[in-house]
Amino acid sequence: MEKHNGDIVLFPKWRSTLENTGFEAVKEKRYKDAVESFVPLVEHDVATHEVITGLLMSWIETGHFSEAEDLCQEQMKSEEDHYYQYLHIYITLLFQTNRYQELIDLLDEVLETEDVPHQNRTQLWQMYEVAKKLLQDVHKKESDRLLKDLIEAVNNEDLQKQWTAVNQLRKQPLPADVEPFKNWLTDTAVHPIIKTGLILWLRDEGFTDKVLIAKFGHQIEVTPSKLNSFQSDYIIQQIRMRLGSVEQSNPTMFQMINSLLDHYCYVRYPLFPLEEEVDAIVTALKQLGHNYLQLPFEGEASVSEVEKYKEEIELCEQHYIILVGEQ
Repeated sequence: MEKHNGDIVLFPKWRSTLENTGFEAVKEKRYKDAVESFVPLVEHDVATHEVITGLLMSWIETGHFSEAEDLCQEQMKSEEDHYYQYLHIYITLLFQTNRYQELIDLLDEVLETEDVPHQNRTQLWQMYEVAKKLLQDVHKKESDRLLKDLIEAVNNEDLQKQWTAVNQLRKQPLPADVEPFKNWLTDTAVHPIIKTGLILWLRDEGFTDKVLIAKFGHQIEVTPSKLNSFQSDYIIQQIRMRLGSVEQSNPTMFQMINSLLDHYCYVRYPLFPLEEEVDAIVTALKQLGHNYLQLPFEGEASVSEVEKYKEEIELCEQHYIILVGEQ
C-alpha cells in the first residue's frame, strides 16, 4: 500500500474518529465502511496493530485478497512482536483462496527454519495437517475428473483429448488405484505416445512397482522409478556421438536429425534401441537429414534394414508432431 509521507498529517481528533468509526463498523460487520476508515490511517503511517488487523479482516471479508496479502506480508517482515498474529492471518488468507500447496510450503519453511514457540507450533501443525487433507481432497477430485475424461477419450478414440488429459494428470500426484493406467500400458489400442505420457508420470512420481508395457510389437517389464530419461540413456548418447561429424559440417542438419532422434525415442519410450541397431539408426538419420535438405548423400548405400528404420523414424515424427506438437 502506498503511504503518504509528505506534509499532510492526520490531526489527533480525526485519527481518533477514524479509529472509532472503523472499529464500530467491524463490530457491526460493515466491513466496507471499516476499510474506508482504516485505509487513511495506514496510508499516513499512523495505524496501530489493532487498526491493521481490523483492515486485514475487513479486506478478507470483502474479498480484497490481493490487498490483504500485500499488507500482511509487509507486517510479517516489519512487526516482529506481532509476527505470529500476522502469520495466522496470512494462513487464513491462503485457506480462503484455496492455495493449499502454498500454505504447506510456507509452513514447511516456518517449522523447519524458525524457533517457533510451543503454543504457536502446535497450532501451525494443526493447520498444516488440515491443509494437507484439503489438498489431497482437491487432487483426488481433479484426478477423478481427469480419469473420467481419459476413459471417455480412449473409448471415443480421441487422441487429442487423451493427450490433454494425460498432460493434466501428470500435474497431479498418483491416485491410490493405478490399475486403470497399468492396463492401458499393455492395451494395443492405446496410442504409444499416450503410453509414454503415462509411464513418464509413473516415473516422475517414483512408482516402484513393476509394470508391463506393450509397444511396437514388444512387451517389456520395467520399474518406472528406475527408468532413465531418453536423453541420458547410454545408447542414445552413442548415437549422438556418431552424429558428431554432422554437427561439425552442417549444424542445421544436425539440429534436424537430433530432433528426429529425440522424437523417435519419445514415441518408443521406454523401448531404447539395442546396441546392434545403432549403425542402421545412424545411417537412417543421416539419410533423412540429406533427403529433407535435398542434399546428395555420400556414404553407406540404402539397405532394407536402414529403410525400415527410416520408415519408423518418420512415422514416429508424424505421430509426435500431430499429438505433441513442435517442442
